Amino acid sequence: MYYPTIDIIHSFNIGYSFQPFFNIVQVGAGGNGGYLAQRLSKLLYALNSNRTLNFSYKITDGDSVEEGNLQRQPFIEQDLDSPKAEILAKRYSNAYQIPIYYKNDYIFSVDDVHQLFDQEYSLNRQLYILVGCVDNNATRQIMHEYFNRCRNIVYIDSGIDAVDVNGSKESGYSGQVVCGVRLKDKELLSPVGGIYPDILADKESHLPTQACGEQMVYYPQRMQTNEMAAIIMSGYLNTILSDNEIVSHYTNFNARNNLVSPNYIKKGQLAI
Repeated sequence: MYYPTIDIIHSFNIGYSFQPFFNIVQVGAGGNGGYLAQRLSKLLYALNSNRTLNFSYKITDGDSVEEGNLQRQPFIEQDLDSPKAEILAKRYSNAYQIPIYYKNDYIFSVDDVHQLFDQEYSLNRQLYILVGCVDNNATRQIMHEYFNRCRNIVYIDSGIDAVDVNGSKESGYSGQVVCGVRLKDKELLSPVGGIYPDILADKESHLPTQACGEQMVYYPQRMQTNEMAAIIMSGYLNTILSDNEIVSHYTNFNARNNLVSPNYIKKGQLAI
């Protein structure tokens, strides 16, 4: 069956003899973000094996590794009390011999997000890729606002359901990955706040003070949910970086039942 795709190079109008510069910023280095860093680093290494992929990859998070993170996130005892973003960036930069930058801080404003992107490369050929791996809607609201201000940006956001405090064995396994797209100042695919408007209406959410790991520390089996979110995010990034295409708008999943349900792009979303 044929599904429409967004052709990034054609949409940029830069010609097929040129590749865009992929400027990747990942916000969040915990459960979803930690496992994504593993996969994305290896993907960048593989795609860059012939030195033809133009990219920058930066991870930011203000959290440090805590004891409870060891059950569910890709850290070890030697990482305790060290900044998560720095640990991941140095570990996978050394493993795959690719540059990975980091900032040991949260984002508190749209300007904070903007400063994370390298501004030196030509904006005419630069595609911003913002990857959200956070556990609070306050940060998502900031990234949503930044998305709306950009000319060319892909905003991939992952979210997972919290574990039921009553101990339901089925809770904490569901999640979604949403791929928002703006090209040439036009929104082609709605970001996560457009698909789930409750995120933008949430006034109770606060900027990072309580880590998601504290909520799920006694449920290490839910690690599978984080890994599944990372696999799906890396799938989106694989088609973007290797084929210059975006295939689906958003994907719902359940790690307990191994169910994945993508929502494919519709023809009406392709006109630029």
